Amino acid sequence: MKTVIMILFSFLLVGCPKNDEGGFTSLSKGSLFGNGAEGFKKENIVISSKEEWKSFLLKTDTTNKISKTFENAIDFSKEMVIVCIDKVRNSGGFSVEIIEAVKEGDTFLIKVKTEGPKPMSMVTSVIIQPYHIVKIKKTNKKIKFLEL
Repeated sequence: MKTVIMILFSFLLVGCPKNDEGGFTSLSKGSLFGNGAEGFKKENIVISSKEEWKSFLLKTDTTNKISKTFENAIDFSKEMVIVCIDKVRNSGGFSVEIIEAVKEGDTFLIKVKTEGPKPMSMVTSVIIQPYHIVKIKKTNKKIKFLEL
């Protein structure tokens, strides 16, 4: 009996329609080092072309060589890149994360969560700028960011 139920459940899972109402693929998450030498402030960036992407990577590579991790990762005819960068922080323990990307009516909502160390936490003494880079399906909808 268990086997029959498991088989039926498996068919139900496989037969469920795919949700195309958003979603994202994480490309990179971490921290930039260099005391803000790249020139980023706390910002959210939407990149929809190869030229904008190359310009962004050139800017990040001035201090942090992260462009090598993205070779052929994005097809700009079908995808876009979303970048969330936190402000420069004077210690470790901080992060920024895109936690959800959903279509809502005529907008595409990107939900972003920023966290810091808990009180009395041991943190490294380093200057960082947390970031998260994701790719989403190309859209013509207006992209809005919501900080949680």
